[in-house]
Amino acid sequence: MNRVLLSLALLATPLFPALAQTAPTTAAPAPTEPRTIEAITATSTKGYSIRVPSGWTPLKNAPNVDVAFINKTVGALRPTVTVVVQDIPADLKATLADIRDLNERKMPEVVTKLKFLGEKNVKVSGVPGILWSYSGDGEGGAVRWTQVFTLKNNRLFTATLMLPSGTPADLAEQGRAILTSMTLK
Repeated sequence: MNRVLLSLALLATPLFPALAQTAPTTAAPAPTEPRTIEAITATSTKGYSIRVPSGWTPLKNAPNVDVAFINKTVGALRPTVTVVVQDIPADLKATLADIRDLNERKMPEVVTKLKFLGEKNVKVSGVPGILWSYSGDGEGGAVRWTQVFTLKNNRLFTATLMLPSGTPADLAEQGRAILTSMTLK
């Protein structure tokens, strides 16, 4: 019963990889390039912070995410980092393993040509977490995702890095550094 309720709670918001696919819009181009930021630490009232290096642009009004940052277009897509925070009802008594199992089952429905590349147990501010690497087709080309998720005080934190095929190594390293900088408060 709890797994069913957990499934319903998590499915109330979209699954994470779809959020991390930001294809350039086809709307009228902006008069100038979006302003990139200097290196900052983005702190959320939802209980975490991440360090973002210069060159990444905050994406305003991104649906269903707490924060999103994008970089220069690579091919048809832009490297993207998103953080999603979801409150899980306490009465479900969800564990990180429950979240992992549910997400693993749902991934093939969300990611076309999904290929899991690896899974690793990690710590995020001393809290157990799971790091996934997987690839598939994004909205505009081949994509590799790196995702870390953790559960603290019935709150699920998911940080996702989306890198289009052909992303330069230094830019990929910056994206990975953003994920590893996530600190829970």
